[in-house]
Amino acid sequence: MTKKIYLGKIVGAHGVRGLFKIKFYNKEFSNFYEYKHKLHVDNIKINLEKKFSKGNLTICKSKKINSKNDLFDLIGKEVWIDETALEYDNPNYHYHKDLVGSKVYDKNHKLLGTVIAIHNFGAGDILELDGQYKYMIKFNNSNIKDIDKKNKIIKLSENYG
Repeated sequence: MTKKIYLGKIVGAHGVRGLFKIKFYNKEFSNFYEYKHKLHVDNIKINLEKKFSKGNLTICKSKKINSKNDLFDLIGKEVWIDETALEYDNPNYHYHKDLVGSKVYDKNHKLLGTVIAIHNFGAGDILELDGQYKYMIKFNNSNIKDIDKKNKIIKLSENYG
């Protein structure tokens, strides 16, 4: 069974020759070179070529789209990748889907809660926890001591309370 990881959405045409705009959900993914042959729109495998960035949009081209008319049915559709195509070569790189459900402990081994969501409002990722902990926790290299994805445990290098 295919598990889809949604990366962005086609939001419109760019010109009349088939270029189109994609709004990626994670701005780091706008440089998608290593995945360009593994992307899908609906259930169609699509090869994307990044032409340039314009603000928070990525302007792309595909061999399957040659004109603005070819694009009409795709506007508003999400761009996705099969989860099995994601690469885990870098042990310091973590996909949000791998962290949701992890228990978070502070420096004193106090359980703060379980990650229910990860947000990014422009200044980096923030962990949202369930339970009684009423603050969100900035997720960056300076406050993360260890991440055990297999056992779903995140240990922080600071105390919270």
